[in-house]
Amino acid sequence: MRLQTHQYTKGAARLSSRERRQAIVEAVKGVFASKGFDGTTTRELAQAAEVSEALLYKHFPSKKSLYAATVGAYAADPMWLEYHRILEMEPSTSTLVVMVHFLISQVVESGSEQVEAMGRMAARSLLEDGEFMRVAFREFNEAWVAKFEACLRAAEEAGELAETGQRRDLRAWFVHHLVLALMLYLNPRVSAINYQASRKTLVEQAARFALLGAGLKEKAIRRHYKKAL
Repeated sequence: MRLQTHQYTKGAARLSSRERRQAIVEAVKGVFASKGFDGTTTRELAQAAEVSEALLYKHFPSKKSLYAATVGAYAADPMWLEYHRILEMEPSTSTLVVMVHFLISQVVESGSEQVEAMGRMAARSLLEDGEFMRVAFREFNEAWVAKFEACLRAAEEAGELAETGQRRDLRAWFVHHLVLALMLYLNPRVSAINYQASRKTLVEQAARFALLGAGLKEKAIRRHYKKAL
């Protein structure tokens, strides 16, 4: 055991502190995705990163801090760059269409390993302590939901929002839940459901369903969907 620990430490010395932190985060993503937060031990995390537990704690004082860093690492993915670009768009009906289409297309068409890993982490998190989802939702709640509601107000001012009687502060969450459900059903190599539709058609149908549920009028959806995309 001492020899193994010495080997990890010797190999780790070749990287700077920042590089080692990044390497650890990348190495443990799969462990967290497959076992979740509660089901993972620091020993398993250290083994996956090929460092000693002592060195792991040097860079991350707790398993929770490493977990948070793992969640935050997804922000470097190109998907999140586009996510932040959309957040900078002016609130409008067109922006709302772009937002909904973006969320759905990412889980239906992208095939990104990051998206798949997030889907597994999300599913396990919700079945266990929910920690990953709480961390992930902080930014979603503060930024995405606020932009969604601003777009609903803009759509109302443009006469493109129907009165549905639904609470507006919940509509963004319901759209998100639809996206999460699609992510889970499409995650297996063979989809759990045969939708008998191409991925492109599935994106369009789901987006239109979500936009109608959010309160956009059918004419508004037809007007903005192709133009916005």
